[in-house]
Amino acid sequence: MKKHMLRWLLPVMFVLTGCYKELLPKEKDYFSNDAAFNGDEYMVNIGRTNVFIAKFNPNYSTQPLDFIIQQVVHRDGSPAPELLEQVDTWQWKKFYSGQEKTIAEIYDKRIRQKRPVLDIRPNSGDVIFWNTDSSRIKPGLYYFDILVKNNGGQKLFQRRKLYVKRPRPYEPYEFNDDTGERKKDEDGGILHPSLSGVKDDLNNNMNNTDVNVYFRKTGTESNTLTIKFFDKDSLPVKLSRFNLIKWDSLAYTSKITDGPIRFGFNRRMAADSSAVTYDIPNPFPVLADVGSTDERAFISFPYERIAFGSRTKASLAFTFGIFEPGSWEMIFKFKVNPRFKND
Repeated sequence: MKKHMLRWLLPVMFVLTGCYKELLPKEKDYFSNDAAFNGDEYMVNIGRTNVFIAKFNPNYSTQPLDFIIQQVVHRDGSPAPELLEQVDTWQWKKFYSGQEKTIAEIYDKRIRQKRPVLDIRPNSGDVIFWNTDSSRIKPGLYYFDILVKNNGGQKLFQRRKLYVKRPRPYEPYEFNDDTGERKKDEDGGILHPSLSGVKDDLNNNMNNTDVNVYFRKTGTESNTLTIKFFDKDSLPVKLSRFNLIKWDSLAYTSKITDGPIRFGFNRRMAADSSAVTYDIPNPFPVLADVGSTDERAFISFPYERIAFGSRTKASLAFTFGIFEPGSWEMIFKFKVNPRFKND
């Protein structure tokens, strides 16, 4: 008898529950008056993609929110339609792991899409200034508004400042991106690697200022990086001196992906060991322009020698990124000759 009653009661209970839910008031969207962006300034460089991630705090506003860029103007208030022009952009369609075995495999994970130069992700508020050139956009100060809304309300964030700077083809960069002039030495006008355990011919410790680093673009037909070392007399230092490096498996560390990433592809060593060249993707590292993580390639050049009966290790290291396509040389010039020979 009890089983028979339950067989009838259960459907009735489900019907009553459904009716009860229909009687409840529908939850309304909430928009917080305290929702805000972290800062109102965006500094970008022409010639690379600039991404600003997680600058908006919704303060418990109902998601999703809609973000719309409005009222884009020059410094004098005149319209700046060039910032809303559509340009070709690279979008990731598959996850980049850092374990790809060829540049083609990396590029196959991206797709071309048209987007406005000044862009915003419609539901996150991430602001993007896509890669373009100075023939389209001129350096200077621009302003724009961002409208944020949901069904519960909206808020207009006015006069966002967009500082458009000259290109920085690589990082670190020794030229001022406002004036184009070389910085003072103390402000980074000369680039130096970090040194550990490097000795000169008199067995004194060498400082990082004893080595300068230079970048030189040599062509535009392909994306490559060639590494060279020169002594104080501008004579080539054989790369075989760095006897702890496995040039075929050279890797750099990444802040974004787990584990080491292959430094480059199709390694070519000069017959006299004076230079090594790799094919590289652009930008380099691959995720250098993804966000505000300052993703850069950290590379070390270690070696060892026997000093007074003991095996000692030394190394030079440098952290950098390359944004402008082309064939590049990275040159390390010693102002004081290091000691590689055994004592």
